[in-house]
Amino acid sequence: MGDCRRCGKCCTGLTFTLPGVASNRLFREYYQAHGCRIEGNTLHVPLRCPHLTEENLCDIHDTKPLLCKTFRGKKQGKFYVDKGCGYND
Repeated sequence: MGDCRRCGKCCTGLTFTLPGVASNRLFREYYQAHGCRIEGNTLHVPLRCPHLTEENLCDIHDTKPLLCKTFRGKKQGKFYVDKGCGYND
């Protein structure tokens, strides 16, 4: 596990592994129409945290949610960040 590169990827999008998403036409059409990207069984949702600064720092660092506090770049449940994160490489 690497060091944080302050790339902001962990705070600018979510990636979900959803078995069967590729074969569900209605699901694909809905999420693609709303700016999401689907690759196989992976759904990429562009979602920037409102607390991420221009310098890719958290402006609520001391009070951020538990999920953010414990995140270390690896898959947690059904979501994780895209490749390129310093922790994830």
